[in-house]
Amino acid sequence: MAVRRQLQELFQDPQLDGVITVERPPSPAATTWTLRSPPTSPLAAGVALPPRRQGPLPEDCAMFQCRGCWAVLGDSLHLCAQEERRLGLLVCFKVTNDVAWEDSLMIGLEGALLGCAYNALSCRSCGLVVGFILYSASSDLAYLRGFFCFFKDSILCYLLKKQMIIEASKVNFPAVTLKEQLRELKEKLVEVHIRIELLMKKLEELEKITQQKGKALYQMQLAYHQDMQ
Repeated sequence: MAVRRQLQELFQDPQLDGVITVERPPSPAATTWTLRSPPTSPLAAGVALPPRRQGPLPEDCAMFQCRGCWAVLGDSLHLCAQEERRLGLLVCFKVTNDVAWEDSLMIGLEGALLGCAYNALSCRSCGLVVGFILYSASSDLAYLRGFFCFFKDSILCYLLKKQMIIEASKVNFPAVTLKEQLRELKEKLVEVHIRIELLMKKLEELEKITQQKGKALYQMQLAYHQDMQ
């Protein structure tokens, strides 16, 4: 019953604040992360190419650099949200190894982070504080919890196509809806729930069979002892 109730709550339309963006996975040359080798080209195998996923090409994207030393901290291919109204943030779900964060939690005592608990993010090269990871927050910032939030004022953007550096506060990245991804996730959760119910039924049947066999064995042993007497 608890699983069904959680699924029903999930199927309700989510109330999200902020602008959510989803980008294509990066090419091997776009970032410093280790990526798997790309598969064999479908054209070489004579297979028709599927429709291209929506999202910017790598040359249309940007790298996020530390304002203090220009170290690369992330890129727009891993951008998942922007917060403009209160803090001016670029929010990523993945960053480079040049981003460090404090283990100890800090509590906001004023401003937009009042009452929020967070880990400060800093540039590993020069030590400049560039953002934070929210641990707990008010309802209007709750959708940012667990992500890497960069202050736009602390970030420079290197635009790959134009080959120029511009302040992050002057760059607006396009938003892409998450409705399709949410629909697929809900379908997968329903499939998992159905599998769990089937497994529970099988376990109950096996338990009944085991109990019946145990009773039959006990009766056989009891009859054997009675015959021996």
